[in-house]
Amino acid sequence: MQDIIVGIDLGTTNSAIACVRDGRPVILRVDGSPTMPSCVGLSPEGKLLVGREALSQFTVYPERTVRSIKRRMGLDFEVLLGERRFRPEEISSFILGKLKRAAEAELGQPVRRAVITVPAYFDENQRRATRRAGELAGFTVERILNEPTAAAVAYGSNRKEGEKVLVYDLGGGTFDASLVVSEGGVIEVRSSHGDTELGGDDFDEMLVRRAGRAFVEAGGVDPLADAVARNRLTLLMERTKITLSSEPFARVEEAFFHEGKNLLIELARQEYEEEIHAFLEKTIGCCAQCLHDASMRATELDRILLVGGSSRTPLVRTLIAERFGCEPRHEIDPDLIVALGAALQAAAIGGDSGAGILVDITPYNLGIEALQGPFSTLEFATIIPRNTPLPASHAELFDTVHDDQEEVRISVRQGPGETLEENHLIGAFLVEGLSKGPAGSPIVVRFQLNLNGMLEVTAIEKRTGLSKSVTLDTAGGTTVEGIDAARERLGEWAVESPVATGNATPNTRTAATLRERAKGLLAIGEVESEDRSEIEELLARMGTALKAEDNDAFEEASNELEDILFYLEE
Repeated sequence: MQDIIVGIDLGTTNSAIACVRDGRPVILRVDGSPTMPSCVGLSPEGKLLVGREALSQFTVYPERTVRSIKRRMGLDFEVLLGERRFRPEEISSFILGKLKRAAEAELGQPVRRAVITVPAYFDENQRRATRRAGELAGFTVERILNEPTAAAVAYGSNRKEGEKVLVYDLGGGTFDASLVVSEGGVIEVRSSHGDTELGGDDFDEMLVRRAGRAFVEAGGVDPLADAVARNRLTLLMERTKITLSSEPFARVEEAFFHEGKNLLIELARQEYEEEIHAFLEKTIGCCAQCLHDASMRATELDRILLVGGSSRTPLVRTLIAERFGCEPRHEIDPDLIVALGAALQAAAIGGDSGAGILVDITPYNLGIEALQGPFSTLEFATIIPRNTPLPASHAELFDTVHDDQEEVRISVRQGPGETLEENHLIGAFLVEGLSKGPAGSPIVVRFQLNLNGMLEVTAIEKRTGLSKSVTLDTAGGTTVEGIDAARERLGEWAVESPVATGNATPNTRTAATLRERAKGLLAIGEVESEDRSEIEELLARMGTALKAEDNDAFEEASNELEDILFYLEE
């Protein structure tokens, strides 16, 4: 059985999972829907709830429900569910785990490998947390892919040569802009710029505050002081925002909303767009910076592609058309395009030669701390600048500071700016045992950054060749020990290893694993006919036993198959 690699859009508000089937990317449905709310809850009985189940209790048990955890990724932060605390990546692992089980249920086989998307402007800590969430969910994370890049992959798979596309990605919690060029079967990202604290959640919060003020002015008690009322208002305003994307007015009416008072609000789209205008101006600024970084004028653009549910706001299209002279379009469903693009990239990783070649970039500067200038002040020295195509390799020359200096500390930073304050520390190491030479002895520092964000840093004393290297995971790796410790901490809520279907019994899971191993061996073509016949017979016996719910017969057949597979695999 072919090992499927899925593509996942782990979103702030909603998430989606997709794979390539018969050469085309398809969305795998979760609870009957193409998207799943990125919501996790704990029922009063202690049952873990994910997706729509969790969202359904958001207004009833606000202290037991978590939304928009993506905005907390990478932070040293914990959320409270009932009496238990969880880190953001642990909450995200529950979301990914449900997507995984839904995919396995639809595909009828284990799903172990995934490409997971993140905002282009996610930093190292946020990417690390995302990868960790995927591993906690039981995935081998093949790649962390930028969301606008994934959208460009989905869009660019069948487009004309040399087309220059600006991807405008306004999601629930973040904004990204990327400039992409498709040429010769290669999809190249030229530049990216964005804001990880700007998205539809901010629009919702603005509406919530406006509605709260209106409720108080109408003689009610402030609903925002009560968690239950605030959450109810959040969902109501989220629906209002969606309505205003297609209607000129939205009326919100709910009897006995809070403290016995009714809620009645009518909002015009024009009023709403006036409120969010400042937010959208920030996105236009990011787009302008993106074009500037790519040394491209707006008049050179062929298309502007809108991605993310919040991009449906009519004012978005109006502002973009006015500022860049190019009418933006929803070429593919903006809620699904990222997952579809991730699936295409997953297929490419899996060996699909028709999936195209992707050239991505690093969205941040990478460099080290160094004493520079006439006053030898500690400054940030860029080694790999942002928007450099991946993979990348570059070296710079630095000098020792003191006579007879025996060691040098290499402190690596990553960020959007040119100063120490703008860029955060992602790792450091000492090179010890330097020859006791005069100050100014040359030290070469080389950065090598691969497609998965793994950064190898090497420091070399030029005079002697003494060197030391470390590998820093700028895309977010973690150790096996760390994952095991996290699984132990999650206890009974830890996501299980891959299974065949969402509701699989132990026998079903065993059958799926053995069937996959058997088909893998048979596909090689080196199994003798006698062994092949025995394997096929045992598979048939297992299937018959499963249908008859004959556990003894199933165990006997599976044990025999396990023995022959073990022998042949050896």
